[in-house]
Amino acid sequence: MNNELLLIISNSLTGVAAWWVGRKKQQVETDNSILDNLSKSIGVYQTIIEDLKKEIHELNGKITELETKVDMLMRENRELKAKSKTKIS
Repeated sequence: MNNELLLIISNSLTGVAAWWVGRKKQQVETDNSILDNLSKSIGVYQTIIEDLKKEIHELNGKITELETKVDMLMRENRELKAKSKTKIS
């Protein structure tokens, strides 16, 4: 009877210890998986941010170009208005 009781207790303790170690290992693996996923997500977002920065830079260049064209057209328009007024007078 004592041997059977000792066997049951040792098996139970071994089972609890294995469960405890397995649980810790599973938590570490889960944490590593989460960190890997976060790292991949950060990489994707960094790529998106870099693309958006390039696009913003290109659009700023286009805005500057368009502002220059508008200024030239406004100047030309003023000149044409002035010429038309002098012809009418």
